[in-house]
Amino acid sequence: MKRIFVTGISQESNSFNPKKSSYEDFVIVKGQEFRDMPGLKVLIEAGYDVVESVWARAVPGGTLKFDDFMRIVDEMLSPLISDMKGFDGVFLPLHGALDVEHIGSGEAYIAARIREYVGPDVPIAAALDMHANNMYSLAKACNIMYGYRTAPHIDVPETHIRSAQLLIKALEEEVLPQTRILRIPLIMPGENFMTASGLGKEVIEMLPAIEEKSGIWCASYFVGMTWIDCPQNGAALVVTGMGDLIEGMEEAEKIAQFVWDNRDNFKYQGNALEPTPQGIDFIKENQGNGLVVISDSADNITAGGAGDNTYVLSLFLENGIQNALFSSIVDPLAVAQCAKHKVGDVIDIEIGGAFDSNSTKVKMTGAVIKAITTDLTDNPAILAEDKPNSAVVSYKGIDVLLYDKRKPTFSEETLNDHGLTRHDYEVLVVKQGYLEPEFNEAAAHQAMFYTTGNVDQRVERLPFKKLRRPMYPVDLADEIPAGRLFEKS
Repeated sequence: MKRIFVTGISQESNSFNPKKSSYEDFVIVKGQEFRDMPGLKVLIEAGYDVVESVWARAVPGGTLKFDDFMRIVDEMLSPLISDMKGFDGVFLPLHGALDVEHIGSGEAYIAARIREYVGPDVPIAAALDMHANNMYSLAKACNIMYGYRTAPHIDVPETHIRSAQLLIKALEEEVLPQTRILRIPLIMPGENFMTASGLGKEVIEMLPAIEEKSGIWCASYFVGMTWIDCPQNGAALVVTGMGDLIEGMEEAEKIAQFVWDNRDNFKYQGNALEPTPQGIDFIKENQGNGLVVISDSADNITAGGAGDNTYVLSLFLENGIQNALFSSIVDPLAVAQCAKHKVGDVIDIEIGGAFDSNSTKVKMTGAVIKAITTDLTDNPAILAEDKPNSAVVSYKGIDVLLYDKRKPTFSEETLNDHGLTRHDYEVLVVKQGYLEPEFNEAAAHQAMFYTTGNVDQRVERLPFKKLRRPMYPVDLADEIPAGRLFEKS
């Protein structure tokens, strides 16, 4: 019976967030829960001897501390290092945008370490996020790389399953496919590449044309993770297959040319407004006519933002907007202060700027504590169950849900956990970019604010230092040398 080693790690990094991620931010999935993941189930049901290690997963956050990363790597690779029988294949459910202190790509490091242990003749298959920044070194270590095709990401199980099926194909045919990367010198926010409609949908629908070419097993388009300052940031096509892959790469270049020619036409498909005056006017015009959902894009927790900025809250207070809920603002000290009181107490409290010194702070004099929730989940089995301690304070017609650690608010269920419901408010403000499906459907009116911060949608404003230049739109298009259109591994 052929043996397959499985391990993985998934965190999307934001190197512009000053708060670094640590081991404590990760949920370590192991045992039967790991074996129940779709990709592993495919391998097990196909009759392979699957030796699973751990899968470490965390909410997007700042660059992962080196020592904490190495602690996770030790856990991930322990069964591999101690193995005496050898493995016939490796399956890696990854993300592709994990940034690590002193190392850079965490995934590339892990894949290279695994390759050292299994040798050159064992196929390695990786399942990746659409927002991966795929390093050449990762492609060199992995025979198969396959990424999500939807944004928002609703095809995660399907991606893991297909990657596992391609690994089975390599094992059964006893071949070693190769992976090649074609880079486009373009960075764009993920919010500009949605896949249900528009140019993003067109690009994804072009991928099967690559897979029809001789020897091609799979093809993926990666938007990249804009908010990592690393050399290989940017859009890319990744092609896996047998042989020289020339026909497939030629087809990929056609798609790359289409993307490059339309580089200025990839836009957020909803309302995207400057916070003031357009954003405030938008709220005033629509308030009272169904739920208005506002996305504070530059403090987007789902893209690794700090989540502690009260800039939009300050605008609401300055402009007298009421009957609004902010979900959430991350401030451990504020939550701890509220926990010393009881519901109904009136307190003076300052919130914001818990992690990022550039974040706006707001002082509330005479705020009312509306709810306090603690110890919901100590050690969650899965990330979705992770429920931070919280408090709700009410001030001048606005309720603010305060968390003691970073976690996005995706659903009504999350609000209910903290004693809230969106149905009590006319305006809901979330720390996201594009809205996740539930709130997108619930919104009668929605807008993304072009705020400034760790997840700035205006990428030319980001303080890149490691990015391989020139790169559009940080640099002018005519500064891109011909050799960068389109660089292939």
